[in-house]
Amino acid sequence: MATSVATPRRAAHRQPAVRSLVLLRSLVRPAKKGWERLGAPVAGRKVPGTRIIAVAALLVGYLACLYTIGHGTNLDYSDAQSHLTIARRIFDSKAPGFEQLGTVWLPMPHLLLAPFVLNMWLFSTGWAAGLLGILALSATATGLYLIAARLGLGRAGRLATTLVVLANPAILYVYTTALTEPVLIMCMVGGMAGLAHWATSRRRMSAGELAVFAGIPSAAAVLSRYEGWALVMTGTLFVVIVSKRRTGNWREALIMAGGYVMIPAAAVLWWISYNWAIYGDPLEFMFGQYSAYAQQKNITDGGLLPTKGNAGLTLTTFHWSLLETVGVVVLALAACGAVVLVFRRGFANSTLLVAVTGSAYAFALLSLFLGQTAINNDHSLPSTWWNNRFALTALPLVAVLVAVFVHEITRPARLRPWGTGALLAGLVLQNAWWNEDPTGRLAVLAEGRMSAESTSNSTAAARWLNEHYESGGILMDESARGNAVLPVMGIPLKEIYNRASGDYFQPALEDPAKSAKWVFVNVEAGTGARDSGPTDLVYRAMVKSPSFTVRYSLAFSTPTHRIYERSSDS
Repeated sequence: MATSVATPRRAAHRQPAVRSLVLLRSLVRPAKKGWERLGAPVAGRKVPGTRIIAVAALLVGYLACLYTIGHGTNLDYSDAQSHLTIARRIFDSKAPGFEQLGTVWLPMPHLLLAPFVLNMWLFSTGWAAGLLGILALSATATGLYLIAARLGLGRAGRLATTLVVLANPAILYVYTTALTEPVLIMCMVGGMAGLAHWATSRRRMSAGELAVFAGIPSAAAVLSRYEGWALVMTGTLFVVIVSKRRTGNWREALIMAGGYVMIPAAAVLWWISYNWAIYGDPLEFMFGQYSAYAQQKNITDGGLLPTKGNAGLTLTTFHWSLLETVGVVVLALAACGAVVLVFRRGFANSTLLVAVTGSAYAFALLSLFLGQTAINNDHSLPSTWWNNRFALTALPLVAVLVAVFVHEITRPARLRPWGTGALLAGLVLQNAWWNEDPTGRLAVLAEGRMSAESTSNSTAAARWLNEHYESGGILMDESARGNAVLPVMGIPLKEIYNRASGDYFQPALEDPAKSAKWVFVNVEAGTGARDSGPTDLVYRAMVKSPSFTVRYSLAFSTPTHRIYERSSDS
């Protein structure tokens, strides 16, 4: 009798253990299957493991957004707030429309942001950019994985190229912001992945297929930043060379090149036509009032562009930014990968494909040398933080070269655990070192912190106005230095009179009391650095108007910014 009672008790005790074992096995099997897929050979259009990487990157991007947006640092960059504002101005402005895209930046990042900024909360918190960044991070990591797989790299190499992106806090930070780099890199990697598919496919793809898989994302890159134009030029040359090698027929090579370049070329023509139609000058984006040329001329005149015409300073400045963004471990592995690639593959099509991924890197160096861009870091002249995120244009090249090297050292089975372990240990140590002082050791984060500190007064003023504004309209020059704070302000843009208001702005400048209850001004009036942005037009008009202080009273003040409220009897 005692035995019959004890047996059910022991059985009941064993049931939870059995269930746990069954659950563990049910988890292990798909995990093992997924691990195998990450190293499986490419089969036609399908690359095994793509969905795994895409989902993993989505999760990492979401966690990065939770951290960055939760701490409020996603809006540290003034440019990030400007991009959010431009996207929302398309439909929320005194003068809504596509002309709000302007010419300072190419339009693709703002067009992709537009659906997300429709919601005021997403706009004001920066989650609009975060959501787009999550998608861009997933597309970037997946695209790099596809390129590595198409190059014939194994599991270790494929995972290495994604870890370069997903294990870097600076890269993750940028993908939570509204800066243009996430969209640019996503589109460039998409175009490169399309070229990799075409170049390595056993089936002869048509020019139309090349246009769809590579031409469309390359066109998106063309409309994201000018590095995309360099991608299309080198990509076209790549298509000509590979086609000629395959067929020995120049006509076939030119047809394929035409298939690739026709959509990006249409994008360039559209951009030129847009500038012509809106501003009356097809080259407004090159030489207009707000163009890079005009901005760089001001910096050059101030003696703040020593890299112009100086190859040594150009190389030193850019590569310090790159080193302080991707880290010494990754950069060293990439350098080794370049040697291995040339030594193992010579000038094969795969080597040329990797060279195409470096087109933006070469463009960035050339732009810096010609004085078309400016970068400053703690090893530049002058020493400060400025545009270090431009070094991220080298990310596709660096990631692929790391993958090549990791694949090479893990090819022998006996070395695979050691090579993989060394890579992981290096990344862990690199991140541990960064974590001790992230805003002092990562150039992108240091630059963001400096930007936030330089706009702390305008940010405080914007938050005050957000808490006190009810109605009446606001007059401000959002284009003036330190005034790109409209997302923080969190007020519908149709309530604001600024340079983007078209014909409404000048009358409001001449007689503010007729238009706006509130006036937001930067009172530095030319005391800032030469490269710190335009002087506030509203402040200029205010000091010239003897009746302004009669009709308005000071409501809030910081050392650089003031908010005035219209008197009740005006």
